[in-house]
Amino acid sequence: MTAGDGKQKLEHILHNQYLNYCYKKLSSISGSLITFGFNFGKYDYHIIDAINKANRQGMKEKLWSVYIGVYSEENKKHIESIIPMFKCKVNLFDSKTVNVWGKRS
Repeated sequence: MTAGDGKQKLEHILHNQYLNYCYKKLSSISGSLITFGFNFGKYDYHIIDAINKANRQGMKEKLWSVYIGVYSEENKKHIESIIPMFKCKVNLFDSKTVNVWGKRS
C-alpha cells in the first residue's frame, strides 16, 4: 500500500487477510533477511517494527541480521540514519553490484 501514513498503512494491513498474513510471516522470520528495492521510507516504520518482532530476545530461532540494498548516496545516508531503529545487525550493500535478475551476456 502506498497511500497514507504509517499508522494508516498498518491498520489497512491488519484488516486485510492477505496483508495481515504477510505481516505476521515477516514478524516471525528467522536467520537473515535481504531487502532489495525497498527504501524504508518515513511511512514504512511498521516494516521495521515487524522486523524487530522477528528479533525476539531469548529465542533460538530469531532474525539475526538484515541486509539492505542501497542504490544511491542519499539512500545510503537515510538507511544509516535509521539503523539504530533495528534490534538486529544491519548490513548495507550496493544494489547496483548485485546481479539479481541474472543478466545474460
